[in-house]
Amino acid sequence: MDPLILSFALVNGLLIGGIYGGVALGLSLIFGVMRVVNFAHGSLLMLALYAAFWLQALAGIDPYASVVVTVPLLFAVGFLIQSVVIAPLIRRESALVVEPLSALLLTAGVYLVIDNLALMAFGPDVRSASTSLALAPLMLGPIPVNMQRLIAFSAAILAAVLLSLWLRSTRLGRAIRATAQNRDAAVLSGIDVPMIYAVTFGIGAALLGLFGSLLATFIPITPQVGLSFGIRSFIVVVLGGIGSIPGSIVGGLVIGVFEALASQFVPATSAAILSLGLFILILLVRPSGLMGRA
Repeated sequence: MDPLILSFALVNGLLIGGIYGGVALGLSLIFGVMRVVNFAHGSLLMLALYAAFWLQALAGIDPYASVVVTVPLLFAVGFLIQSVVIAPLIRRESALVVEPLSALLLTAGVYLVIDNLALMAFGPDVRSASTSLALAPLMLGPIPVNMQRLIAFSAAILAAVLLSLWLRSTRLGRAIRATAQNRDAAVLSGIDVPMIYAVTFGIGAALLGLFGSLLATFIPITPQVGLSFGIRSFIVVVLGGIGSIPGSIVGGLVIGVFEALASQFVPATSAAILSLGLFILILLVRPSGLMGRA
């Protein structure tokens, strides 16, 4: 195998893996705080992609500039889903602990509703958005680096760093961490746990608003596009360590690099299957994930 081709695959695997990790950040945050498996995670990303597309198609707003709309829009959608759909289940639990299976079924229902509404509204046609910025490939020696992917990768790293700092240094962030550690103690300390849940779900969705605008410039947009990202997000979160923000990035990088390198030797579909094998193998050695706690 040509070393140049392998180097190109490695660079692209790192970029795609970082993007996987960035998309999975919200899922990791929501599960870490609420213990809710958000099966609709990919569907919310799909909504963000369509929002970026329609903002450009109808208002001429560049996808990168549409971040100022998609982020608060997805925050509102996530806040609403938590407040209207999941909160009644939480209120049923005396200790404010959601039954994993019940919450999974609820969010699976949200996924089906969102995806089918999108299919009815937009049809199965493939759409795409483009940025007006002149983004020539960056040359890393002889290896061309796609700038759109590099921007999304950089945003993932920056989002992970800023989210970690925000959770540690702000009053709301500390309240979220306290709720994740012990809900009962958080309630006794005067923390409004239902509001923390709604805000956490909103932040997790808002992160998807960011990446929806960034990814809209280089991936095809269809009502089914969220499913593959949702599945990979689950893999990335569990592999990196459930609830670990750095673990999401590390897990994404591992999956992205492995799939990129494996696809040089086997078909892409087989590479995806092999990545699941790697996922299982790592969990057999470290059940809590690469950076998770037992």
